[in-house]
Amino acid sequence: MELLVGRNGNFSCDDKTLGIDIACLSLINSNNGSIKFYGQSTECFLCNGTLRSVLPGNSNTTLSVDTKHPYHVYYVQDGLEYCHTTFKFEEHGHYEMNLTDRSCSEIYTTYQPPNPYMPILAAFMLMFFFSATWALGTFVVRSGLMTRFLRRDVPEVQSDLGRLQENESSPRPIERVTRFSTRAKFLDTFRGIAILLMIFVNNGGGKYWFFNHSPWNGITLADLVLPFFAWIMGFTIIISLRTQLRISISRSRIILRCFCRSVTLIFLGLVINSLTRTTENCVILKLNDLRFPGILQLLGVSYFICATLEAIFTKAQRTFQYDRLKFLQDILDAWAQWLVIIAIATTHLLLTFLLPVPGCPKGYLGPGGLHEHGAHANCTAGAAGYIDRTIFGNHIYMKKSGVYGKHPPYDPEGIMSTISAVLLVYMGVQAGRIMLTYHQAKSRVIRWLLWSVVTGILAGILCNFSKEDGVIPVNKSMMSLSYVLATSSIAFAMNTILYILIDLQHWWSGAPFFYAGTNAIFLYMGHYFTMGVFPWTLTINGVRTHANVLSLNLWTTALWAIIAYVLHKKEIILTV
Repeated sequence: MELLVGRNGNFSCDDKTLGIDIACLSLINSNNGSIKFYGQSTECFLCNGTLRSVLPGNSNTTLSVDTKHPYHVYYVQDGLEYCHTTFKFEEHGHYEMNLTDRSCSEIYTTYQPPNPYMPILAAFMLMFFFSATWALGTFVVRSGLMTRFLRRDVPEVQSDLGRLQENESSPRPIERVTRFSTRAKFLDTFRGIAILLMIFVNNGGGKYWFFNHSPWNGITLADLVLPFFAWIMGFTIIISLRTQLRISISRSRIILRCFCRSVTLIFLGLVINSLTRTTENCVILKLNDLRFPGILQLLGVSYFICATLEAIFTKAQRTFQYDRLKFLQDILDAWAQWLVIIAIATTHLLLTFLLPVPGCPKGYLGPGGLHEHGAHANCTAGAAGYIDRTIFGNHIYMKKSGVYGKHPPYDPEGIMSTISAVLLVYMGVQAGRIMLTYHQAKSRVIRWLLWSVVTGILAGILCNFSKEDGVIPVNKSMMSLSYVLATSSIAFAMNTILYILIDLQHWWSGAPFFYAGTNAIFLYMGHYFTMGVFPWTLTINGVRTHANVLSLNLWTTALWAIIAYVLHKKEIILTV
């Protein structure tokens, strides 16, 4: 963090010198001798404080403080620690703290800044207003209320006679079948929510912490994007395979198609990894620096495993051979697939907890660096990190610092994460199998909700319903088992809600997310290639705030939503 020092010992903190999520803390040292001041974000779990500044005697020093999470401070004098205090600073706020001989005052506010969450609240209210207005207008048009209002002066008998003649003379309009009318609308809407959320997050998410990935354990909105994609991909696998089998496409040909699609996804992922963005241009990385793992690579490999498994074992038609256990038919029909999936998940757990990692304890799941007071600084991601660094070398995600300080590199989409993602994809396969096995809406809804509850409870048991405790904490960076189960639970619930709203009750058309969901891969690739390019990105002059960054990120997301709508109107679907 940047150190801001006041002139001549006077408090000086200009908002123009502050970044987003930064506040000023003025420390008044009334001691004759110098003291050491330490601070650390509470997001850094089990971390020692970091030396922020050595405060001279009888001085006034100003420090910049991170405001994303509560901040813990204390000072050291004559080898002893004093005044351990945790405080939640507000962005661009000005604060003071008096340090005297072995004691201190409370942190008090000298300037209370505006609420940094007002921009996102205003944006949400504005979108809600436009959505409600659009929904109301659509309802009025479809219900014919406006037509009846305009005809309110026509006598009822004449009006009824006119409607009767109109119905007798006018042929019923022919329903037009398009490429979109045969798709599962609620599923495309779900995919559209995921892709637009991903575009918004990748462009900055207004620089709000909950639109960024968790530093380690825990879950944010950004951490839901990849699981949603993987889960939805699994849902489409079973639908596509069942269709191909019914039209007598051989299983070997289906597997070949799945292989080609997987290779295409991996290739596109490598293309994305070959680009690194700067503020001015696009730089092509050297081959010996190319990152091999990635999101599309993870999706491609896990897709091929699950699709091949289904192509080998899935039945082309439903069977009714279980009699009293007919209510479990969707599970019993796939017992062979589930055995393989459970074996894969078990292998992941055994490697995680039993693989010896040089210099590290078995089963370590931490971020290394400052975690656990620096005791395992070089053990980042435990077995998962060790496997990736051993196999890929420097061809992995090379970020080596963060909340937990400097640490060895690790890849959140590495080999172990890909193995774990297989279970996530297959959860989506199970959801799709429920839809194809049971034709009554009530049966589908009940089963989806039961899977949501069961997976959620299992995830809670593994993490002890907390962020840092439990046998397996919820962790996106390592795609932990509790994370896979927790996000699957959310996906099952989200899918159920969209199914009821869109396909069952027809209360919502799915717009505008439905349009984006039909061309998700095009939007995914397109937003990477246009990131930082006009008109998707506009230059921000002056102080960067949550408000102006949020408006820019919303503009970028809205522009891609408009492009998706245009493709929809032209009946263009681009996929792999």
